[in-house]
Amino acid sequence: ENFPPRTPVVTIMGHVDHGKTTLMDRLRSKAAEAMGANSSSKKNNKGKKNKKSGQTKADDNIVGNIAGTEAGGITQVISAFQVRLRNVSSSDIDTVTFLDTPGHAAFKAMRQSGSNGADVIVLVVAADDGVSPQTIEIIEMYKNIARAQPGSISMVIAMTKVDKPGIDISESLTRIENQLMEHEIFSERLATSSSEFDTVPIFPLSGITGEGVDDLIEGLILQSEVMDLRACKESRAEGIIIDAQMEKGLGVVANCIIRWGKLEPGDYVVSGIHGGRVRILNDVNNKAITKAGPSQPVKIVGLKTLPRAGDPIICVKSEEIAKELISRREAHLASSNQITSYRADVSKAKLDVIVTGGASKKGFMANNVLKKFGLDEESVESDDDDDEIRIPVVLKADADGTLAALRDTLLAIQDESKLNLCIDPIEMSIGHVTPNDVTLAAESGAVIFCFNLKGSKDKTAMSLASASKVEIRSHNVIYHLLDEAKNVFSSYCPAIPVEKIHGKAIVQAVFDINNNRNAERVAGLMVNDGKLYLDKFNDESKTLDCEYRVKRGTQVIADGLKAKSLRRVKEEVKDVRRGEECGLNLLSHTDYEEGDVIECYSVELKRTFV
Repeated sequence: ENFPPRTPVVTIMGHVDHGKTTLMDRLRSKAAEAMGANSSSKKNNKGKKNKKSGQTKADDNIVGNIAGTEAGGITQVISAFQVRLRNVSSSDIDTVTFLDTPGHAAFKAMRQSGSNGADVIVLVVAADDGVSPQTIEIIEMYKNIARAQPGSISMVIAMTKVDKPGIDISESLTRIENQLMEHEIFSERLATSSSEFDTVPIFPLSGITGEGVDDLIEGLILQSEVMDLRACKESRAEGIIIDAQMEKGLGVVANCIIRWGKLEPGDYVVSGIHGGRVRILNDVNNKAITKAGPSQPVKIVGLKTLPRAGDPIICVKSEEIAKELISRREAHLASSNQITSYRADVSKAKLDVIVTGGASKKGFMANNVLKKFGLDEESVESDDDDDEIRIPVVLKADADGTLAALRDTLLAIQDESKLNLCIDPIEMSIGHVTPNDVTLAAESGAVIFCFNLKGSKDKTAMSLASASKVEIRSHNVIYHLLDEAKNVFSSYCPAIPVEKIHGKAIVQAVFDINNNRNAERVAGLMVNDGKLYLDKFNDESKTLDCEYRVKRGTQVIADGLKAKSLRRVKEEVKDVRRGEECGLNLLSHTDYEEGDVIECYSVELKRTFV
């Protein structure tokens, strides 16, 4: 009670395409309006100095049509900003910190990072769609946090898209309330004393028109007052890493939320086994600041290595204490075998190692590569699984959070397949593809997948990849990358026979024809679907052998038959189209009856993702 109130940290979550980013656009606009009003009130005091402050640039960083510029129209990164409020009922809290998290299923870990740093979850539910798969996932995540740490987090529902034609707000509200009840979440209107979790307010709103957005913000302020959020502003800082990436000229840039205390340039910070001195401290608009307080989102430059999204970050007194803390944590992880590995645990397939040089050097390097991947000769011979299909991959992304999302998405593909796939990330790193990445991919037969990388590529690495015939697949939209990955993985799968039916015909009559050598039985047909071919089906890229089957009712009388002759009138032809009559003589088959169905088909061996 002795600590001052702090700003609530609110994370916006919801199913993909439920209007979450449009709502964030509206909130960003309010942030820019508040900054503009604040700037105008100080203009007379600052004079010309205000013109140099870059206020317009900061406004441009806050407000914009984010929904219209995101790759694929979906959020794929975590972003943060603050809305400074005007004319609010509370005099103690005048700011709300917002976190925007991705809604696609692939970004589950990033959503969890956002919830770790939040006090309130705004669950966005579209009025037309209602509760959807990612909505349920977020509800379960909220329930787990609420059970583990009672009172640490609350939730409100933003019912979006109420401006869409045909939307009955009352009907949508009732339907969503009933859907939430199925997951043990009760609205304030349906409050019950037996509920395990706090009741949630529901705010109907539109991100496009702005209807109901002010009510949502007022509700968030009220929610934070009920939670009685407080923090010390003068002690050493503690916070949560939201995301981290490598930036050219800066090195490691960590985005984090300060939860307690203050952070200043020159402070020493530690996150997990990563540490460093804060060289640059910027706000979310990339403007340098001298101090960051509780609930403030900041960018920190100075960490020596990339921290993990979702990990705590703390400020320590000196560099010696930071090094000692990191050393102890590394020792603890090593002794308890907790060092994280994203490699496949059971992958024992022998690698095709491509190295140059003499025979002895080749053997030595090959052995080193096998050891590097944890695959010695003995384990390969003894633990080889004939059914397992190992697919090595190298993963590259722009930040730690998106890299984890890329990894989890690709690993989930192996669970979708009916085959025993083992997708093995042999290397994961931040930034553009390097020559070392290409060399590793060439040695292990891996494909390189890149996600959300911007800026110029390494020309040396691209030339080396072309010479080494290493595939590099780059995408900025996660579901496009998923489709591409399945196509790539299909080349590792065994070829399976795929049948294609070219045409069907009905037997209208049966003819016995006597010639000089022997008697033949010919079926008089009417083609009612597709085409019948004499022996070959010619496509632009391939030629396939055609076969026939005879069906009588639901029974197959004969299959795998070859055509001896195919005639239209008295002329021998190579194919007959739909709507035409013909005579068909099949080798080693004479059992025809009127009404039988004749199918012409071909079988092709294809490698497909199953």
